[in-house]
Amino acid sequence: MAINRGQNGIGLIELLIVMAIITTGLVYLLGMSSFSLRISGEKEKISQANFMAQEIMEGVRNFRDGTDWQTDGLGTLSALTPYHLEKTGSPAGWALFLGEETTNGFTQSIVFDEVRRNDNDDIVENGGDLDQGSKKITVSVLWTERGKSQQITLISFLTNWK
Repeated sequence: MAINRGQNGIGLIELLIVMAIITTGLVYLLGMSSFSLRISGEKEKISQANFMAQEIMEGVRNFRDGTDWQTDGLGTLSALTPYHLEKTGSPAGWALFLGEETTNGFTQSIVFDEVRRNDNDDIVENGGDLDQGSKKITVSVLWTERGKSQQITLISFLTNWK
């Protein structure tokens, strides 16, 4: 009767190879899970910032609707100066205050700019006549994600419709 001593060694080598393959697969899956969670967190921040920017833009519209353009409204605000919204009064309404505001790691700012129109009443960047009844509104929400600055910006034009 012949004893084959080489089979036990081959079985051990096969077991080590299978364990290496399984370990590599588990490390890969854990890496993918970590990557997926990180991307999910980044997407959540982007969604939060986007919703915040939309809410701020709606707040500016609400402010415009509740004020007189030339007396205490958008027509009285300084161009290219950052503002932020706060709820004030009873019943609560929106008010604009100078400066940026940081909430939950998000820095919010609203910047108003003049609107110029050409002879066809189209909005133009340069030249044209100043439109006293319109404002360009830029809402920015900034945050830091993994050491990098991120930003959502919304731009709209509001008019003195009253």
